[in-house]
Amino acid sequence: MPELAEVAYACTMWEKGLNRPIQSVYTHKISRVFRDEDRTCYQQLKGKTLRSAQTHGKQMLFSFSGNLWLGLHLGMTGWLYHEKSGYSPNKHDALLLTQTNQCLVFRDPRQFGRLRLEQGKSVPTWWSERPVSMLSKEFNFEILSNALKRHTKRPLKALLLDQRYFPGMGNWMADEVLWRAKIHPGCLSLILSNQQQKVLFKQILFVANGAIKSVGVHGGDPPANWLFHQRWKDGGICPKSDTPLVRSQIGGRTTCWSPTLQVLRK
Repeated sequence: MPELAEVAYACTMWEKGLNRPIQSVYTHKISRVFRDEDRTCYQQLKGKTLRSAQTHGKQMLFSFSGNLWLGLHLGMTGWLYHEKSGYSPNKHDALLLTQTNQCLVFRDPRQFGRLRLEQGKSVPTWWSERPVSMLSKEFNFEILSNALKRHTKRPLKALLLDQRYFPGMGNWMADEVLWRAKIHPGCLSLILSNQQQKVLFKQILFVANGAIKSVGVHGGDPPANWLFHQRWKDGGICPKSDTPLVRSQIGGRTTCWSPTLQVLRK
């Protein structure tokens, strides 16, 4: 599933349509991405101008003239595309917005993504009430500390994936954070020292901002020295200790760590 940086990069595909009016709107007849509303309401976008595009964690919000707001969640296989004029929708295209000389496309083969369209002078409440972004100056150590205190018996890997505290954090990012902090993903928060908590917070900031500056700008993969490049390889090697990595299920998710650096202490 696309994480914080991948979502930011996907959003740039539609940023190419900013300040241009929508000439026509296509919606897939049976796609489940419209499961929350009548797909015919999207015809309201015809004649409207795309004003802004922004992301927050795994969510996107596009504003249009006429006080229209389009919320978008990519789900597991969704992605945004920028196609040339004359493009014809394929079977996985859920939404297609045609502009002069180009088309903006939301494609989702497995249909786990979600679209929502609202009208109002202010941003939708589901957007304004979102948790503090890990990229914001308002994201501080207290947010991590409170999460650790509230969920003392949850494995850290599962806690980092909780979007209420760490919006946009996904599987590979959580593994990256814990590997850099040298903390076992199965460790419970109640045994973390204050110093370990500070190191963990530092690495959350490093990974979130580092991912945005690399993947979020150019797409593709993060820097070559990140765990990302070894975590899914059979026989993957820890970039720091040069020893084999381990993969297993923790918190219901496939997790990768270095048993040499990340020792589980009870």
